[in-house]
Amino acid sequence: MEKLSLPPLFSNGMVIQQGAAFPVRGSSLPFSTVTITFWGKSFQAQADADGKWRMILDPVQAGGPFTMDIESAEEKICIRDIYSGDVWLCAGQSNIELPMQRLRDNYPEEWTAEAFPPIRQFKAPQEWDFSGPREELSGGRWTAATAETLHEFSGTAWFFAKSLYEKYHLPIGLISTGWGGTPVEAWMSREALAVFPEKIAQGEQYADPALCKEIGAKSEAAIQEWEGKLTREDQGLTGKWQSPQTDLFDININSGWNDITLPGDFAYVGLVDFCGVIWLCREFDVKAEFAAQEAKVWLGTIVDADTVYINGVEVGNITYRYPPRKYRIPVGLLCEGKNRIVIRVSCVNGQGGITRDKPFRVFNENDCIELAGTWKYRIGAKAPPRPEAFFFQRQPMGPFNAMIAPILKFPLRGVIWYQGESNDPEPDTYAALFKAMIQDWRNKFALRIKSGQDDLPFLFVQLPVFGSPAENDEAASWAIIRDAQSAALSLPATGMAAALDLGEWNDLHPLNKKEVGRRLFLAAEQVVFKNKDICVSPMYRNIQLRGNKLFLTFDNCGSGLVARETPYVSIVAGGTLGACRLLLRLPAEIAGPDTISVDISSIKNENKKPEKILYAWANNPRDRQLYNSEGLPVVPFRVEIPSL
Repeated sequence: MEKLSLPPLFSNGMVIQQGAAFPVRGSSLPFSTVTITFWGKSFQAQADADGKWRMILDPVQAGGPFTMDIESAEEKICIRDIYSGDVWLCAGQSNIELPMQRLRDNYPEEWTAEAFPPIRQFKAPQEWDFSGPREELSGGRWTAATAETLHEFSGTAWFFAKSLYEKYHLPIGLISTGWGGTPVEAWMSREALAVFPEKIAQGEQYADPALCKEIGAKSEAAIQEWEGKLTREDQGLTGKWQSPQTDLFDININSGWNDITLPGDFAYVGLVDFCGVIWLCREFDVKAEFAAQEAKVWLGTIVDADTVYINGVEVGNITYRYPPRKYRIPVGLLCEGKNRIVIRVSCVNGQGGITRDKPFRVFNENDCIELAGTWKYRIGAKAPPRPEAFFFQRQPMGPFNAMIAPILKFPLRGVIWYQGESNDPEPDTYAALFKAMIQDWRNKFALRIKSGQDDLPFLFVQLPVFGSPAENDEAASWAIIRDAQSAALSLPATGMAAALDLGEWNDLHPLNKKEVGRRLFLAAEQVVFKNKDICVSPMYRNIQLRGNKLFLTFDNCGSGLVARETPYVSIVAGGTLGACRLLLRLPAEIAGPDTISVDISSIKNENKKPEKILYAWANNPRDRQLYNSEGLPVVPFRVEIPSL
């Protein structure tokens, strides 16, 4: 028989939502009486035949630390160090998951605070379940922010919470559920996907645990076989090419070593669609004083896996493409004079290379040696593309059932969401999916909590730029997803942090999470705290045609629009008799504090019919010059042009 127990969210260090009736639930012996003592009051309930019990505690004001005693005839549990404040569910994919550890070099001051604010994070276990919504999380713990634990916190959530605390001085609880690579449908319930029966069928086929085990085992075995064969056939490993004694620079033209410019894609030297192992090497000179100190080697990001050697000694390795390569070189490994760096790169899908425009150097506190330039390369082994890994967490409903459903029983102040990148293959469905998910989470939250509060606030990040700068393109997938995110603002109690200017063209995980968090805070100020003096990003309001000019007006302009360079838009135009449609780039002018104008006389003179106007409509739009006086970017838009 099960003795007294509580779900993982109800544990030491927890943060509960201030001002909200608080449901506590758990298990004990069937029909046993359970008593809770909290904040000077006692509450009592009887377990049912299955041993389940639930009771509603009265709201408490912000503060802490508090203690809660839960007792049955058989056992007593004491939950200590409880705070009451605002609790936020932090959800999405890798950019909400990205930990502070990844940001440590960008924000070292975050670790040196004299006193850390009362911000706590509960990291939910990353699990999936296709059999139906779970009642409880399988584990997890509350962690208070300190210099020793900050590296675990979501970067976006930390900076959001810190901004909130600095303004309102309330304890903050962050329930972190982010999971890299997950599309929006993975975070949706069966009910939310009702109008997408193909998504339901896709997810339900994995409801059989035996089938999942078989799929997972086959996928893992295939990858292990591919990697094992590659290792066995790699001439670089058998020939010890990482060794400083190996003559990698033999002038013999048959030595197999050739020149390559790095950073850059391996395709630039003819290795198009190359899969296998490529070895990279170069030498660099070090002075005695440099060699006597600890150093670091930063190599940007590498596609796909790497092992890095300095003078024959491995200093680090990473097994997939996204994390930055930042490795420590211990004192004594470098020597005065010539030193050698060797990188063994495993390319799994034909897109190998070292990302451009990233730090690529060996350095210490006093000096820096740039590594960009001519390297030597040699093929260690060739292989077919690696078998695709199977990710159950990317299938519809799985993460929702295991991770979100149990949390929606817990009183929350709101949700912050950063996701959309993994819906790139099907951007046209994102608008309907995203709205359906928000509404479904709210419905389930209201049904379970029964708090009588208004719609659960839902704040989200609009996708930043990614990829090489490009002209406007109506078919651009990320532009379509951004538009779908903007459209979700039609739902009540929603707010958006426009992050177009916070991206990095060469990194799916941009590092300026401090500003992302601040912009989510601005959205919270507007949506949750009803601060009418807060200005968020400008959004298109309406369009008028006056003579040969279009006039577009915007909301949220602060004290006025600002153009950091000459702003440009694109006009979609067609011939009056059905000729081919054109996309024409035209300059715009600021025509008032909240208005821009575009002269379209050149289109009319060519007997073309202007149909639409596009601004910042590309994965990484070349033209995104407009901001408001607060430095926030104008949200991308695509608008039908009134008839001439």
